[in-house]
Amino acid sequence: MSLQRTPPNVFSSDGDIPASVKKISGESFITTRKRKQMENDKIDTNMIKFEEKFDSQMQIWNKTISDCIANSIATAVNTALKGELSKITSALSELNDNVLKLNTDAINLNKSVNEVNTRLCEIEKSLSFSNERQDLFDSRLKTVEQNISQYNGFKSQIQLLENKIHTMEQQARQCNVEIVNIPDRRGENLISIIECLGDAIKHPLQSSDIIAVHRVPHADKNDRRPKNIIVKFANRTLRDNVIAACRATKGLNSTSLSVPGRPATVYVNEHLTLNNKLLFRQCREAAKKNEYKYVWVKHGTVLARKTDTSPAIAIRSLQDIARIK
Repeated sequence: MSLQRTPPNVFSSDGDIPASVKKISGESFITTRKRKQMENDKIDTNMIKFEEKFDSQMQIWNKTISDCIANSIATAVNTALKGELSKITSALSELNDNVLKLNTDAINLNKSVNEVNTRLCEIEKSLSFSNERQDLFDSRLKTVEQNISQYNGFKSQIQLLENKIHTMEQQARQCNVEIVNIPDRRGENLISIIECLGDAIKHPLQSSDIIAVHRVPHADKNDRRPKNIIVKFANRTLRDNVIAACRATKGLNSTSLSVPGRPATVYVNEHLTLNNKLLFRQCREAAKKNEYKYVWVKHGTVLARKTDTSPAIAIRSLQDIARIK
């Protein structure tokens, strides 16, 4: 609400206003104006004081709010820092543990490396020793190879000597016969059996015709057949005649030789060496496979013939069996 600068006209404009009225009106107006002015001044003063108090209070509030905000920020910052520091501390502790583990692993790894180095040194020593042994073996192998090459040169001569030995062994038996399948018994008289054999084949034999007679064990220990009887006659001619007479006699058995027990067929053959016996067996197997008709032994030599008109093949070694086709 604005103040008026001039008082309102209370009275009409009249030049003849009484003095008393003028006096009263004038005083009243002045009084009113002064009062209003004083009131306005008081209001202004109060307003100024109020503004000062308000400003002061505002400053206090601003400071309080600033302090609160600062304290809140500081508290939040401290809390955040404490949390981060706790995390950092935990991370550092874990890192420290990992470092300790790494140190332990490094120590163990160093130990392992040292052990490996030690083993490598041992292996190097072993390899060095092995190389020395290898060189020695190579040297000895060369020596052996040289000896083998020399042996190959003598191989044919060795084979020839072996054949000669076999021939000599067979020749040492040229007066012998081998009697197979005569039952043996305790207290038997072998000379009497041989004399009975002479009577059975119609070729009388005297004890003076017999140089030696005995039984021999089988090469196979599991063989349960009776042991063979080896008879050495005084000469080869007598031996050949006895063999021929035995082959000409049919049905020769143990009963005809006065041997008690069940009759058993008796076979009389040349006395062969073990090598010739094996050769004779293999020759018979090959001849049977290739349909050869005859396989026999004469004067210690194995012979084979495919037909009645075929030539006889002499088998003196295992290589000769390949000739039977």
